[in-house]
Amino acid sequence: MSPDTRNDPRLIALWAERYARSRTIPFLVQWVFIVVLVGIVGALAFFTLRAFQTQHRTLVWIGITALALTNLLLVWFSVAKWGGEQIWRISQWLYGKEGWAVYGHGKVDKKARRPWWFVMLALGLCLYHLVGAFLIGMRRLPVEYIQPLSALYLAPFLAVMIVTQRLGWWAWVWPVLYAAYAVALMAGAPLHFHGQWFAFDVLVPIFGGGLIAILVGHFYSRYALRRLKALVRAGMEEDERSTGDEVE
Repeated sequence: MSPDTRNDPRLIALWAERYARSRTIPFLVQWVFIVVLVGIVGALAFFTLRAFQTQHRTLVWIGITALALTNLLLVWFSVAKWGGEQIWRISQWLYGKEGWAVYGHGKVDKKARRPWWFVMLALGLCLYHLVGAFLIGMRRLPVEYIQPLSALYLAPFLAVMIVTQRLGWWAWVWPVLYAAYAVALMAGAPLHFHGQWFAFDVLVPIFGGGLIAILVGHFYSRYALRRLKALVRAGMEEDERSTGDEVE
């Protein structure tokens, strides 16, 4: 690395932004919360389906009401200020001495980052999958198509999320893996979950792909941080040598 390269502020700024865009611990914390909430939704959906099959109408309506409330809680947690604050606090505790980092000059318009139509798309995502699960339970939709049909909505939704939130390249791993999983299923790959476990055809690639993308981003942030520290350290050493030469 030449002295000119070491002292190039544009290179330092480049790796600083790459580091900031790849800090995925907040996404990991959010992932854990959402997995728990979705697990509750899945349990309620199974309960409601069993109540419907056994013709317990009161339990069916209780299950539907609980599902609706839980989905509203899921959407609220994803977009509300309170949920973001909890994720921020936990993330800062996990990052420890690294502190915090922002990109885009540190000024991101919240309305541009989370427009109202994106919230509606998120709500539609939940309803879309609930309707699909219900149709499968009613035997109106072959279970083999649940994940490919899910990918038709979820992959574009994730792409919109990545663009609107200006995430790093690592985030594209998620929709790519989810779409690839759908293609593999349609091609006859033995990846199906059978019987009452059919919902895992969707849950495994959704949360598995998300976790892989988050980990890819986290490891890349470690690399970017090392490069950034090395650039800053090299620049400081070069400045010290230049100062020493001027004094002499």
